Amino acid sequence: MKKSGLTMIAGLAALAIASTASAQTNVIRITGAQANRNSLNAAIGHILNPGYLYGYAGTSLSGANQTEFRGTTIVGNYPVDIKTSLIGSTGGIQDIVQNIAITSWFNATNLTSGGTANLVGPLETAQGDVSISDSFQSSTLYTSPLLADQIIGVTAYVPVKNAGSPSSISNVTSLVYQALLGAGQIPLSQVTGNNADEGIAVTAVGRDENAGQRLVPFAETGFGIFSAPFQYQPLIQGTPGPSGLVTNIIPWPVNTVNGVTYPVGHSGYSTGSALAAALNTPGSLAASGGWFLSILSINDAASITNLGAGSLTFNGVPYTPQNVAEGKYTLWAYTHWFNRTSYSGTPSTIASQIATQIKNVDAVQTGLLISDLKVGRPIEGGVITFGNPY
Repeated sequence: MKKSGLTMIAGLAALAIASTASAQTNVIRITGAQANRNSLNAAIGHILNPGYLYGYAGTSLSGANQTEFRGTTIVGNYPVDIKTSLIGSTGGIQDIVQNIAITSWFNATNLTSGGTANLVGPLETAQGDVSISDSFQSSTLYTSPLLADQIIGVTAYVPVKNAGSPSSISNVTSLVYQALLGAGQIPLSQVTGNNADEGIAVTAVGRDENAGQRLVPFAETGFGIFSAPFQYQPLIQGTPGPSGLVTNIIPWPVNTVNGVTYPVGHSGYSTGSALAAALNTPGSLAASGGWFLSILSINDAASITNLGAGSLTFNGVPYTPQNVAEGKYTLWAYTHWFNRTSYSGTPSTIASQIATQIKNVDAVQTGLLISDLKVGRPIEGGVITFGNPY
C-alpha cells in the first residue's frame, strides 16, 4: 500500500525524535568517600570506549576527588557525562538521604583524551545520584530513608606518624588511640613504653565529620563513632609537605560541616590528601614539643614520604592484603555503593556498570576485592569471623 506524503513525513519525524532520544547524554553524579577515589576513577575509565575525554582537580587522576568523564560506555554504547565530587563517606550518605545540592560538580569545556589536570571549573550545582562509602548507612546519623546498598569491596586503613618522628613510634594499639582521641595529646611514653619519652607529646590530627577515614578508626579502636574527639590543627608556614614548616598547633577551630556546627577540637581536615600533606610537613617537635599521629586510607598514607613519616602497625600487625583477607589485620571496612531506591533507567544501568567494575577488578586499588576476603564482620569495628558473607 502506498504511503501518503504526510505519513512519510510523520514517520521521518518520529525516527528523528527517537534518534535524538537515543543519543541523549546520561549524566551520573557520584559523591562519597575520598578513600575510594583511586578505584572509582579507574573504574569509570575502564567502562568507557577508547577516546573518552576527562579532566580532574589536582595533578593526578588517582588522587582526584573531583573529576569529569565524557564518552560512551563499552556495554550499551551509552553517551555519558560522569562527574565525581567526593566530600567524605558520611557526608556522601547525608547528601543522598537529604537530597542536598552539591555545588562542586565540574561542567568543564576543556576535557581532553589525555586528561586535563588542575581543573577548577566551570562548576554546577545539583544533587548526587550515587555515593560510594566505607560505612554502613546504619553507622551514620542519616538512617532514613533507607538507601539501596551494594557491597563492592574492602577499604583498608593504616596508622601513620608525621615527618621527623623517631623509629620508636612503630605501633599503635586500639586503647592508646582511644586515649589520644579523648585527650587530644598524650605522652609519647604511652606509645613507646620508654620513660624517657614522658616529656614528649603525641598529638591527634585527623579528618572532619564527613569522613569514613574518621568513622572507621573511631569504630575499630573502640572510641565510638559518635564520641567527641579532641583534635588539633597544625599551623604551617609555606606549602604543606616537605618544603613547609609546622610553626604551631591549635585546637581545631569551630567548624560547620554539611550545615552542622561543631565545637572547638571536634573537627579536622576536609580531605585525606590535606591531612597527609600536614603529616608530611616537618617541624612538629619544635612547634608542639612532639609528634602527630593519625589514621589514613592506604593511598593517602602512601603519599607520606618525608623523613621519619609513614605507616605503623596496628595492634602489632602490619597491613597487608593477606593479613586483611585472613582476619589478622582489622583496620578495614566494606566499600558500599549507595543510591536512592527510586534511582532507575539508563543512568542507573551505567552506575551499576561502574559498581560492578570496582567489585570485580578495581577495588584492589583501595584495599581488596570482596571475593578475596576470607572473613566477615557485621559492622565497622565489629567482631571478625571466618567466612565471607558477600
